[in-house]
Amino acid sequence: MSINTGAIMFLPALLCDSRLYSHAISRFSADAKVIVPNISQGENLSAMAADILKSAPARFALVGNSMGGYLALEIAAQAGDRVSHLALVGTNAHADLPEAREKRQQAIRLAEGGKFEQFVDSYVEGALAPHHRTEFAQVVHTMARGLGADALIRQQKAIMARVDHMALLTEIDMPSLVMFGREDGLSNRNHQEEMAKRLRRGRFYEVPECGHLVPLEAPEQFSAALHALLQA
Repeated sequence: MSINTGAIMFLPALLCDSRLYSHAISRFSADAKVIVPNISQGENLSAMAADILKSAPARFALVGNSMGGYLALEIAAQAGDRVSHLALVGTNAHADLPEAREKRQQAIRLAEGGKFEQFVDSYVEGALAPHHRTEFAQVVHTMARGLGADALIRQQKAIMARVDHMALLTEIDMPSLVMFGREDGLSNRNHQEEMAKRLRRGRFYEVPECGHLVPLEAPEQFSAALHALLQA
């Protein structure tokens, strides 16, 4: 069956680029315009969302993994009427708690202190399911190195400054999907389920044997679930 959107915007996770969504891009590019913005340059999600919306199609499906999900929610807050479908993957609608902010400050200190690779090593360990590290660690390292330490600093500052969007979820009224990798070491399953419940037309989908970067680790399942969403 055909999908009910003419454009899909994929927003990458922290230190990731379009390679995170390689499988999905290949699958959907024949049926829709595929857009993958560079989200490594700004330190403010609100301003980043506004800039993205300036050149985005009048209406589009929106997909965000991790940091991309934070930005997707900000885009929905600014222009929800332009979003036809919403997929949130391993993300969080809350503002950062103090302990999360401290971890991000630690990441910034590592990057500023010339220990970017040390952070990336720990990020890979937390983001990928243990049995996926051998297969996917290299591509995550490659994406991270391509963006670099300065991008990490900017992204962490943007994430720390984000607002709480839990109340927004109850106002979002388009077909929506919350995806969660069962072995995700960076996200909370209960929070993912709560987000899906708050969304007016939300559905929760758990991917077994998968970590934080679902589009990379479970590409077939990710694309199939997204295809089902886009048929709504």
